[in-house]
Amino acid sequence: MIKVTCINASFSARKLLGAAAIAIAFVPMTSQAAVILAGNATGNIATALTTLGISFTNAGSSMPGSLGASDTLILSFDGGGGPYINYTSALNSGADIIAFGGSCDGAGGFAAWVGQYINNTYTCWHLDGGDGKWNKLASNAATQYLPASFNPADNSMTYHMLHLLATTNTVMLGSNDEGNNIAAFRTYANGGSFNYLAMDPGPYGTAADRNNFTVPYLRGALLAAQSGIGGNVIPEPGSLALVGLGLLALRAGRRSKA
Repeated sequence: MIKVTCINASFSARKLLGAAAIAIAFVPMTSQAAVILAGNATGNIATALTTLGISFTNAGSSMPGSLGASDTLILSFDGGGGPYINYTSALNSGADIIAFGGSCDGAGGFAAWVGQYINNTYTCWHLDGGDGKWNKLASNAATQYLPASFNPADNSMTYHMLHLLATTNTVMLGSNDEGNNIAAFRTYANGGSFNYLAMDPGPYGTAADRNNFTVPYLRGALLAAQSGIGGNVIPEPGSLALVGLGLLALRAGRRSKA
């Protein structure tokens, strides 16, 4: 596995970012951090990561068999099946998971996998009344770059199977026009987190949908994975490319998540 190279704290942040360094709080790095992408519908997610300047390793179409405590795993599925890996131990050790989409393989399949982390109800793939829409429920680090509401040009992007329910240590991030919760962020011990969006942006969405929703969602999700969902929102960097640098530098501070 190719690891993302970490920034040494002795290297001047101002030399790295110039005046824009003021926008990102750099902290000492003590270990390497990997951003791993996996799943059978990762096209738009990979493009969004590239747009954000995030280096990542593509692990293929299946869930990786293991996950390190300092890793961020991004999953995007559009159908398919297991094996479904239980990452609870890794999450409690400090790993982060960001997941999109899913599989219409019954309540005992993908829905049960998500159910290990966030309570939910299952119905096979469906749209929000044929005119799906995202509605932001909370203002925090994970949602800071998202619009209050968003109606994709490609309505297939709103396909979902799961409606999310109240869960310990979990904040609901967004709902659809059905009034069902479709995005949530759960905090674990040692800075671990699980962020799930029931929409299907991996294979679907126009370029505008990707730039106006998928990129902002992923940007906030990555920063929340590193810095936590609570507290002050992260300052706006000078450009999307700086997010990749800030992501790496914030890794060491992840143990202090709210």
